[in-house]
Amino acid sequence: MCVNKIKYAIECGFDIDKDGQVYGIKGKPLNGINDKGYLYFGIRINGKTRKVAAHRLQAYKKFKDKMFEEGIMVRHMDDNPLNNSWDNIEIGNQSDNMMDMAKEVRLAKALHATSFARKYDKETVKAYYAEHKSYKKTMQHFNISSKGTLHFILKN
Repeated sequence: MCVNKIKYAIECGFDIDKDGQVYGIKGKPLNGINDKGYLYFGIRINGKTRKVAAHRLQAYKKFKDKMFEEGIMVRHMDDNPLNNSWDNIEIGNQSDNMMDMAKEVRLAKALHATSFARKYDKETVKAYYAEHKSYKKTMQHFNISSKGTLHFILKN
């Protein structure tokens, strides 16, 4: 049985107010934070605890099933994952979500992502591998720490 955990949480009596405070079944405030800094709470479904993100609960209350459409993400307009207030939660696509971030944060993320592509001269790595036919030697020669990274360089 496939259960939508957000809808199920509402059916069970969980709620979130306009300020973004989540309340449990008995009206008790809930304040868990996951390893990415988002507020969440746990619910039991079929004997297992499932985490529900507070921002997704607020988005469901605000946008209903529209938030489940393909390509749609929940956005924090101030880029603060702890601010789940009604006015701070919107929905949009990945590009919209990235543009919500401060320019400095977007630039840092882009530089981090491209650093992996620029770290190794792909043609030189490919030529070395073609000559030696050894992942191990190629990784040691170029100080590549992951077989996955070498595989990506060789195949792309």
